[in-house]
Amino acid sequence: MKRTILVLLAILTLTTAATRAQEREQLLRPWGAGFHLGLGAMAPTGSLGDEFKGCAVFNGGLDVEYNRARLKIDATYSQPSFKNANPYSLHDEQGRDLQLNGTSSVTSVGASVQLGYTAWHNGKVSVTPSVGVNFNRLNWNMNEITWKSDDQGEERPMIDRVSNVHENSTGWTASVDIDVKLSSKFVDSGSMMNHYTSSVRFTPFIAHASYRHFNPSAKGNWVGMTVSYAGLFRFLSTY
Repeated sequence: MKRTILVLLAILTLTTAATRAQEREQLLRPWGAGFHLGLGAMAPTGSLGDEFKGCAVFNGGLDVEYNRARLKIDATYSQPSFKNANPYSLHDEQGRDLQLNGTSSVTSVGASVQLGYTAWHNGKVSVTPSVGVNFNRLNWNMNEITWKSDDQGEERPMIDRVSNVHENSTGWTASVDIDVKLSSKFVDSGSMMNHYTSSVRFTPFIAHASYRHFNPSAKGNWVGMTVSYAGLFRFLSTY
């Protein structure tokens, strides 16, 4: 008899807790704010592939959501290696290089703003396509070359000056966020109750880039995928 009563009390407690959780979820406001942080890989297409190799990419950013709509602000950092040592094709009358890259890779910093919509979700997995605009800046050192005769009378390249150069590109970008939920819980921050969801986010993406000062100009797409940890806070309409 006592065992039966204890089982009934346990069931009642679990049922009450589940009911309260459902009631809280029904009070969630449509607005949410979150973050994501991860890494991945990307490769260039088009004439970008003549200038650069594929590389790793680090990403992080903020998410603002309203119901199924998502505003995503993303930042990236990567260091793709050069394929072409003289991207501006500066040569003297004899066809000798007058410029050579001073580093084997370029520092690439990017930022994008995208607007998306969660097209499908089942409580565990959600799929959110997004489109937007992407800004990218390349930065590296360039060696200015002069050709001088040595003691034997042979012409040899000499570094005359090292300058810092950069290239900017603004283009479209598109991505698909596939969020797989890890956990979901209510967090008491003292003044209000928040609902926090953590997820693993898989994001295939494509970003157009064009560097018109290269000779010939380099343009194409960066195509890749990142894997990120994503966290999202939503607030209760009442406490």
